[in-house]
Amino acid sequence: MTGVLDMPEILCQQALERVLAYLGDDGVVLTTDTCRQALRLVESALAEGAGPDLPARCIASIPDYFEHPSESIPEANPTLKRGSIGYD
Repeated sequence: MTGVLDMPEILCQQALERVLAYLGDDGVVLTTDTCRQALRLVESALAEGAGPDLPARCIASIPDYFEHPSESIPEANPTLKRGSIGYD
């Protein structure tokens, strides 16, 4: 059998993929420990019930499991000043 089986995604796999994608997009480095924590998050959400809202519940509980990476926004240089373009 050389063909690839076309199986629907498992809901918990979809939830884990969304959590990891969200974290990656948020600037979190996806280390082994991060992945383990994400698995614990999905496992906890599964304990509450596996329904079609599982991925959304997992995303909603990310702040309970992960700290938001701090952002360092540089100072505006030169300083911003209010100006006028001469309209009366």
